[in-house]
Amino acid sequence: MLNSNKSISGYVFLLAYFLWVFFIHILGGQYFTLFDTNLLLKSFNACVMFLLLVYVVIGYSFNKASFLDLLITIVFFIGYMHFKKGVLIYLFIMLCRNIPFSKVIKTFLLATFAGMLFIFFTYLFNLYPESYLNLFREDGTYRYLLGYRFPTFLPNYYFHLVLCWFFVRKEKVTFLELLVILLLNYPIYVFTDTKASFGLVILSCIAMLFVKYLKINYSTLMFGKLYKLFTKYSFIIFAAIAIYFQYTYNPELEWMGKLNTMFSGRLALGHWGFELYGIQPFGSFVEFTTMLEATETNKFFYIDSAYVQLLLVYGAIIFALVCIGYTRIGIRVVKHNDKYFGLVLILLFAHSITDPQLLSPEFNPFLLCLGYYGLNKYRENIFR
Repeated sequence: MLNSNKSISGYVFLLAYFLWVFFIHILGGQYFTLFDTNLLLKSFNACVMFLLLVYVVIGYSFNKASFLDLLITIVFFIGYMHFKKGVLIYLFIMLCRNIPFSKVIKTFLLATFAGMLFIFFTYLFNLYPESYLNLFREDGTYRYLLGYRFPTFLPNYYFHLVLCWFFVRKEKVTFLELLVILLLNYPIYVFTDTKASFGLVILSCIAMLFVKYLKINYSTLMFGKLYKLFTKYSFIIFAAIAIYFQYTYNPELEWMGKLNTMFSGRLALGHWGFELYGIQPFGSFVEFTTMLEATETNKFFYIDSAYVQLLLVYGAIIFALVCIGYTRIGIRVVKHNDKYFGLVLILLFAHSITDPQLLSPEFNPFLLCLGYYGLNKYRENIFR
């Protein structure tokens, strides 16, 4: 009976996760700019919450980890009074630990592919409105939306799908698979002109070649120690880099001005965020103005760095908890000698210096890694 309940509860959780990822993915399409999605979003979130409640009733068990769950829940909801977002993200993180993490990633892959098919067909049949965005670069390059609200969406989805593929396939990844990944990467870059994701996909494939075919791991004489260091502490290292350069940004320094231009104004926008909101223990309700919302009187304001977003929106306490969580995961990954998982984490955290998808569940399923703490059986589920 217990095994039966566990099996049913697992399917309920994965169904809720599939529906959630699929729905927030398709909301990123231009098709839904035709509708007022507030009521639709509330209704769908209620359905997902109901499924999670069913999962809690039949699948959650009280144990030594429950006290820590309670403390973290209190911290989150104190913070929620300030930043007013992230409840479903939090619940999925807290409830996933009974599920083998590989099943979570496979579910994410299926939901994202289904979402991409929906976006593709709405784009193919021209069911979305014309965009009022200025999609021309200064050099005249046109950036195609390809059915999404912003030209950066598809390449960033693709980058995260590549990471998921590497996580699932591990040493089974073939040279042909890497070649197909690179071939698909090129037209996505040509149409969207998103250089960061394009470069990171290439870097990911090169790194995969080194790790697999040169048999690099945490014991390798030349690269082993460096690989181990970054697997354990890349969140801390990359977060420190992102926060330092945006917090200390000074446009009067020529080299900083050039660096800001190189990163499309990200340093200036991050610095503006620090000036407007400061670093609060439990975060702030940060009001972003996207390209779709920007006007002459309401200027564009968005912080791209996931680390700076996490610090300003969710606050220093949750930032510290996330940092500790990912660092502990990195340490366990090294102990298990799971070099492919380690590679995925390093690439994910490097990408987060300049992009916000680390905090976006429709892009990044590795958010749910943070829930695998407590009893040893839960910690081991992350490697199953």
